[in-house]
Amino acid sequence: MMPAPVLRRARRRHHAGFTMVELMITLVVTTFGLMGLVALNTTFSRGGQIMNQSQEAVAIGKGVLEDLRSKRTPDLSTALTGSSTSSPPIDRPSYTSLAGRNGMTYTVDVMVATVTPTLWRMRVVVRWTDDTDGRTRELPLELLRPSTEAL
Repeated sequence: MMPAPVLRRARRRHHAGFTMVELMITLVVTTFGLMGLVALNTTFSRGGQIMNQSQEAVAIGKGVLEDLRSKRTPDLSTALTGSSTSSPPIDRPSYTSLAGRNGMTYTVDVMVATVTPTLWRMRVVVRWTDDTDGRTRELPLELLRPSTEAL
């Protein structure tokens, strides 16, 4: 039989570290966890980019809508159709294209329709192509204005 100090040293050596299998399992679990974090970061970054593009589209659409809303009726008709005597319904696809930040191009469509004889509905649709996935996105904005006077 072995003396007690020799047995204690043998047990300590057996429990002193990690086995290769334990290290490999830890490495695999850690790798999958890090891959999940990278995917999450990518998703959040893309969401932030789409949000920034949408905010810019809102600003562009509001600017065009306010510009058109401020025009008198003959000036509005001239701006949309080239004739001061035109009346709704007016549909003007690709009314203007504007360059946004980072070279993003926004295309603005304008539609004017009659709601009542004295009230018009103006609709502006801002379109852009998302550079991350190539999808065309659009953002519609509408307002009502009197047909007789500019605001």
